[in-house]
Amino acid sequence: MHDVANAQRSHVAQYTALITFVVIVFSSFYPFTGWAYSGRPLLEFLGYPLPYYFRLFDNAVNFLVYLPLGFALALSSRSRILSWLLALALSLLVSFSVEFGQQFLPMRVSSNLDMLYNMAGAFVGATLAVSPLFRRLWHRVWLKRQRYFRHENVTDYAVVLIVVWFVTQLDPSVPLFGVVVRPIGLPQPFVSPMENPMLFLLLVEAGGVMLNLVAFLLFITTFLAARRYVARAITLALVLAWFLKVLAAGTLLKPMAFFEWINQYVMTGLSAGFLLVWLVTRFGQRVQAVVALLALLGTQVMVFLWPLARSDADMLSLFRWHYGHLANMNALIAFLAQLWPYAACLVLLGLLWQPVCREKLEPQ
Repeated sequence: MHDVANAQRSHVAQYTALITFVVIVFSSFYPFTGWAYSGRPLLEFLGYPLPYYFRLFDNAVNFLVYLPLGFALALSSRSRILSWLLALALSLLVSFSVEFGQQFLPMRVSSNLDMLYNMAGAFVGATLAVSPLFRRLWHRVWLKRQRYFRHENVTDYAVVLIVVWFVTQLDPSVPLFGVVVRPIGLPQPFVSPMENPMLFLLLVEAGGVMLNLVAFLLFITTFLAARRYVARAITLALVLAWFLKVLAAGTLLKPMAFFEWINQYVMTGLSAGFLLVWLVTRFGQRVQAVVALLALLGTQVMVFLWPLARSDADMLSLFRWHYGHLANMNALIAFLAQLWPYAACLVLLGLLWQPVCREKLEPQ
């Protein structure tokens, strides 16, 4: 049992490292256009005099984004020294590859200083991961996962996806639990399938919020170990989602746009969704999984029906930040938000498929 637990812990760490790697690659190369070779020596950036292209915000981001990468990689092996060295080696490889590739993008600057901050973040993360204090804390986190969530292997994927979903809420220009965004600026013409176009927008926006709320909350409750944890999990999820929106809005948005993430349509959808969740959680976990799966598919229908296009340039005017990283961050969050429903569907299908597989393997 001890070996199994260690293996499962390693898988969770690897999932986290993979997600962090995707975040690094996406934020480093977005928007993935304009590739060109300048003609300068390919490894010239390694010999730039320090400090080169120094910006405090950039340096902080370069440090912080590699901290979880080093931390997760260092948890991938039971050998502390080996995992620590492996984490630093892989982080160095990722950092060098990113800086090497960025010199082919005119809007990016390859820098040896960025690599130094990357490695500093990876070093701190890896060192924390192998330290006895953080090993004990990580073990406690694992015990919490074992206590509150189901023991199937697919649950590890679900836990990671739950964390990723909260990351998708860090763009305060996106409504709370929203899957569509009302554009700002001049009204956009569109063809409404209903006589009342405002009612159509209300139904699609509120319906998207309702389905997103139902899908996410039932996604959580489906993987809980016991029914007595349902109320606690739902309350914690709602409070944390609300807190992250308020925090992101207070940090990023201009004062006049502080409540951009909430409106009467969102509140209507949240109210209907909460009632539906309360009803569905009266049934078993398989029913909850099926309803969550249908709700996830419904959110994509709402996205398809939404007739208005969001302008990233107009939406960025809501923010008080003017860094280029802000556009990259919003693009990354949008990418994760678009990918999340499909990943969640796969995890739910995997959970629903397991009993079928067990029945086929049982002797007749």
